[in-house]
Amino acid sequence: MKRFYKEAAAGTAPNGHTVRLDGNILRTPLRHPVIVPSGTLATALAAEWAAQEGEIIPSSMLLTQLVCTMIDKAEGHERPEMEAEIVKYAGSDLICYFATHPADLVAQQEKLWHPLLSWMQDEYGVILQPVRGIQYTVQDAAGIEKVRQIVRGLDAARFTAVQAVTGMTGSATIALAMAAGRLGAAQAYDAATVDEVFQLEKWGEDDIARKRLQRIEAELTGIEKFLFLITASA
Repeated sequence: MKRFYKEAAAGTAPNGHTVRLDGNILRTPLRHPVIVPSGTLATALAAEWAAQEGEIIPSSMLLTQLVCTMIDKAEGHERPEMEAEIVKYAGSDLICYFATHPADLVAQQEKLWHPLLSWMQDEYGVILQPVRGIQYTVQDAAGIEKVRQIVRGLDAARFTAVQAVTGMTGSATIALAMAAGRLGAAQAYDAATVDEVFQLEKWGEDDIARKRLQRIEAELTGIEKFLFLITASA
């Protein structure tokens, strides 16, 4: 889609802050007005739209994508289905599947993943059973039900972040830890990509794999920014 506006600017609106394109309030794909609680976030959104030249490239506007998902889906009728998908990931969480070898990869996984498994237990009373190897293990039903209740209780912003991070990393635990402030973007990246990074370091660079890692890193950084800006007071 070609750029159809001359100016993108942050402004106020009833019940919050918004972005105006040539004076018109920005709307989501489902035509809901984009109203956010933070003026700082609205300013960042406006900057994404102002940076578009010629063709509008949605993939370059991660904050806009997250806000639109929050408004259209996290607060709408699609949320139960999205919640179920997160819970499904928790049942086969990435950080439960430790390698059997080599020893240096196993050590790195243990360093990054065991603290997160302990955090889930301490913070939420959820015990996820780790295993060695890739054979699927059925997690305790009571623990998975707790995850369901945790996800159901998330506000729209944190739910949006959790569903994005879960799908990206394959780990509901990493996602919940990031939404709770237990992990920053860099720590979440390390935990989510330990296997891929190890393989690149061992076998050498691969352009496709490296680009995938760069995309994950950039998106996690954007999600961290979204979580910070949406609660900013300015």
